[in-house]
Amino acid sequence: MKRNMGKRPPASSLGIAALAAVIGLGLAGCASLQSIEVSSAPVRTVFGQGQELDSSGLAVIGHFKKESKDVTSAAQISGYDKSSPGQQTLTVTYTEKKAFSSVKQSATFTVTVVPVESISISQPPAATSFKQGDDSNWNGLSVGVKFEKDAVPGVIVKPGEASLTISGYNKDKPGAQSITVDYYGKRAAFEVKVVGLDSIVVTSQPRKIEYYTGEEIDLTGLVVSGTWSDKSTAQVNITKNDLSGFDITRNGKQNVTVTFSGKTTTFPVTYIAFEALSVDRPPTKTKYELGEKLDTSGIRILGTWPGHSMSIVNNDRLKITGYDPLRAGDQRITVTVGGQSDSFTVTVINPFEGVWSGQWKIGSEIVNGQSRDIVAPVTLTMEGSAWTLRTRDNRGESVELRGVYTADSSTHAKLQCDDNRGAGEVSRDSSTVMRLRNGLISGVTLDKGR
Repeated sequence: MKRNMGKRPPASSLGIAALAAVIGLGLAGCASLQSIEVSSAPVRTVFGQGQELDSSGLAVIGHFKKESKDVTSAAQISGYDKSSPGQQTLTVTYTEKKAFSSVKQSATFTVTVVPVESISISQPPAATSFKQGDDSNWNGLSVGVKFEKDAVPGVIVKPGEASLTISGYNKDKPGAQSITVDYYGKRAAFEVKVVGLDSIVVTSQPRKIEYYTGEEIDLTGLVVSGTWSDKSTAQVNITKNDLSGFDITRNGKQNVTVTFSGKTTTFPVTYIAFEALSVDRPPTKTKYELGEKLDTSGIRILGTWPGHSMSIVNNDRLKITGYDPLRAGDQRITVTVGGQSDSFTVTVINPFEGVWSGQWKIGSEIVNGQSRDIVAPVTLTMEGSAWTLRTRDNRGESVELRGVYTADSSTHAKLQCDDNRGAGEVSRDSSTVMRLRNGLISGVTLDKGR
């Protein structure tokens, strides 16, 4: 009787299988790290609360199949918490890395973190007297730290240490103030004095005190000086947050109130409303591609107001609204100054709109012993926010895809299929490349027809 042994695998298959088996055995034997041990603990194993770990003196030995060697420099230490007093078990980890595998081994050692017993002001800050309104300045402050039972020598910490907090200072409260220093739950204090502010005065008005309605106040040139109870004087820093009592939408003269540390002073401004505003000359550039920024170079705006003749409005006073760089078509751009407005028109061109054509590879064939690509024509029509792609697949059947697109610049647009089967992009550079994900079309180079 003839036994049916089935088809015997070709020799090449057997060779591949044998090679795979050899590779498998090789991978299994790649990792030779067996264990690691801490052969020598760090010189210091006791630390004060808040102190960083010092691993000097730590030695780690790695035991491999055929040898043992020092792996200290490549070992990682974890588990240390400088904020938590008590004994801590730290883990040392070493990883042996191979091309296709890795083995990690760990060992441990212990350290002790001693809690803070007390703190004291070793040296007060360089400045202990402040003018009312001054921010705090603790430069020069040193805080002495004593650890429990003097198990660790004391240390000095200074402002900037994350666990050191300083509180109690009120720059607007004259008189003596007690400032509290906290460090890991322990406290110390020192005294400072805040010299009361008697008054403030505008010693130099802003360079600009006349505005068109709606303009924000410009503090350039404003100088405000203060006088304190010790008769000293100095300039104080003023921001727009310190101003009140005025209305940029109201015409006429107004007093702007400046408030600093509870004291006030004023300076005058005048708001002028235009009777009319007109775009005498639009910007030089009025045509843009999607994504381009608006360029107002060359624009000239004329305004008239009560008691004044018509004049050119400075461009830095113009408020321009209405431009959308990603919306194709004509756009009306509004210019507003002094409560009046006028407009001009720009056109944003969609460089993607039109018909694009190209081809893509759908297969290959052998002709006269030579391999030749089989290609299919691709036509991409983009109109408004919609696109339609027509081509054929490797079976010769017609393919039509539709969807919407969003241009995020003049060189790139995102495409989405209506049936949600795919998404893609069109990138304009020297040529246009289109890609649709999910296996539809990829890497098509397209040229736009005129």
